[in-house]
Amino acid sequence: MFEEEYRTAKGKSMQSSLISFEELKRGNVASALKNVRSNEKTGIGIYRGWMLTPNQYELLYKSLLEKNIELINSPAEYKFCHHLPENYDTIKKYSPKTTFKALKSQFKIEDFQKEIAEFGERPIVIKDYVKSQKHYWEEACFVPNAADKEKVNSVVNKFLDLQGSDLNEGLVFREYVELEELTNHSESGMPLTKEFRVFIKHGQVMAVFKYWDEGDYQDAAPIVDVFEDVVPKIKSNFFTMDIAKKKDGNWIIVELGDGQVAGLPENANKDAFYNALKK
Repeated sequence: MFEEEYRTAKGKSMQSSLISFEELKRGNVASALKNVRSNEKTGIGIYRGWMLTPNQYELLYKSLLEKNIELINSPAEYKFCHHLPENYDTIKKYSPKTTFKALKSQFKIEDFQKEIAEFGERPIVIKDYVKSQKHYWEEACFVPNAADKEKVNSVVNKFLDLQGSDLNEGLVFREYVELEELTNHSESGMPLTKEFRVFIKHGQVMAVFKYWDEGDYQDAAPIVDVFEDVVPKIKSNFFTMDIAKKKDGNWIIVELGDGQVAGLPENANKDAFYNALKK
């Protein structure tokens, strides 16, 4: 995945180095960055790779600064887009109703009753501060009726079991909204909708891609201008905004992400993406 991006960046004469993600996760930062040479003067750098926890990103950020490389987003800016509770107040005007709470011990539904009760009998989806298990849609993501405690308990516990040690801090409960349908995923069977991934750099739209590589989007096209009032309020120099159109015709922000760890769909023109990134 990122090997192809690396070759693309090198082909455009962008100074590029490989980082060992495995060593970085282990905390062996010197080993992780052994292929990154120091600059004489401080310059801006962009990490393109797998998701990092805020602590891992901060370690990477500080270590690269010692090599005179300043990542495009500070640790605070990274966390702002990476963790939904950080940015929800900023995007909630355009986002499904959401509640959340840190999970500090074993899950007990009574501890989250307030967060769940706000949805009444409406359907909800469950995730952590970053990720869902959407490919286990029925078992670990979707609850048809938030008032069904047995189903909520079952879905949350299956989600936690699948996340394991990769759980990101807490639980998020989101109102399920009906979006324009696309198809069902060929492997997991989860329902896919016409979503788009929008990359924004320094407040300007840099690239727009179809989120899914399956299904026929037909003539569906995103209307990013709808969100022009919220984009300047997002505390990040490089981020993604995943957007989708509801069945009633209104556009929503599904979620934000840090642009450095947001994947490119297979349909993405990587050459054009790196041309835009280089500017």
